[in-house]
Amino acid sequence: MKKLSCLVIAMFLATTAITGCGWHLRGTMQVNNISSVHISAEQRYNDFYNSLSRSLKANKIDVVQNATDAQYNIVILGQKSERRTASVSVSARVSEYQLTEEVTIMILASDGKPLLSRTTFSSERVFDFDENDVQSKEDEANLLKREMRDDLIRQVVSRLNSVANRPATAVAPAEHDAATN
Repeated sequence: MKKLSCLVIAMFLATTAITGCGWHLRGTMQVNNISSVHISAEQRYNDFYNSLSRSLKANKIDVVQNATDAQYNIVILGQKSERRTASVSVSARVSEYQLTEEVTIMILASDGKPLLSRTTFSSERVFDFDENDVQSKEDEANLLKREMRDDLIRQVVSRLNSVANRPATAVAPAEHDAATN
């Protein structure tokens, strides 16, 4: 019984220490002061748009269809996926590919005032390629693309959170590129 009590106390202290230091699962974030968002995009309902919408809803933010009903408007200005040869073998065959995912956004207030000017977020990954196992390498590339898209969404939601919680006297920053490897 005494061992059980010590174990319970140890678990309680460990849980308190972990939550007290701000640790949380990857993919979860604290989003404050945001009730509703409208997402404007030329290519609505693609993978990025759907994942961003799901992420916002998971953070208890309403995704509305009309920009005038939203507290903030995320404008997706462009998306780009790129796959290029990163290295070749001695026999001049591809041995590594570099994947790049980019998204360019603006964040506007409900009155249309820019809160975040044109900003590009990017994510890059390099993976080994084996021409003898093309299918599994394509599956690996697709998995990396999903992870990169999720990384971009975390960056966008994080920037939205920082814009929403910025002091009222702050002005929209100049054009900016944010890169993550």
